[in-house]
Amino acid sequence: MPVRPVIGMITAPNPKLLHGRHLINTSYVRAVIAAGGTPLLIPSDGDDGLAAEYLPLLHGLLVPGGEDVTPALYGEDPLRQVTFMNEEKDRMELALIRGAVERGMPVFGICRGIQLLNVCFGGTLYQDLPAQYPGVLGHAQDMAIRGQLTHRVTLEPDSLLEKLLGGEPLSVNSYHHQAVRTPAPGFTVTARAADGVIEGVEDPERNLYAVQWHPEDLVESHPRFRSLFRHLVERAEQYAGR
Repeated sequence: MPVRPVIGMITAPNPKLLHGRHLINTSYVRAVIAAGGTPLLIPSDGDDGLAAEYLPLLHGLLVPGGEDVTPALYGEDPLRQVTFMNEEKDRMELALIRGAVERGMPVFGICRGIQLLNVCFGGTLYQDLPAQYPGVLGHAQDMAIRGQLTHRVTLEPDSLLEKLLGGEPLSVNSYHHQAVRTPAPGFTVTARAADGVIEGVEDPERNLYAVQWHPEDLVESHPRFRSLFRHLVERAEQYAGR
């Protein structure tokens, strides 16, 4: 029986939601399993040096959504709208990202994941779109409608995202107030919302791609988005077979 590739995902304390638990949304786990991967949940407990112990167990890395990225990591002080961060989680996940890229392992970022990947390689963020981006659309919908498509996205022709999602008009769900501001060196912008906010990036040299929306909450009702996870698993299979 073929061995399913192992996809790492961080799980961390979130006292804002639930005390005494490490948390990750079930939809990430189910999307990876449905795509043919085996999720491995990696705890964040304040020692980013532990990333080196988990990386040899992995064939791919998924960087999920979550809290705001700590502004100090890209050289800024927080705006008043940035009130909940987890720097220990950020640093653990940054260590995982750097280690995965050094090994040539595929990396897929979602929502906070695209933001953290951008910061990891030298980019900056809008800390709060309503405060810093004139004319911004509504990007922070109510969490009760996580599977609902809320705004349009345009994909760059011939990009990886267009190849995976097709050239037909695309709408996505949206639950964020931060976003990529200055893309990291080497990153190509592959998707934008109608207001110009960056919704997708890729970097073939680093074997990574990322989106700002939440495809894990769309794969059951909108099969089009399953390809984003299948691609991660396929690349992880290639990595495992090297």
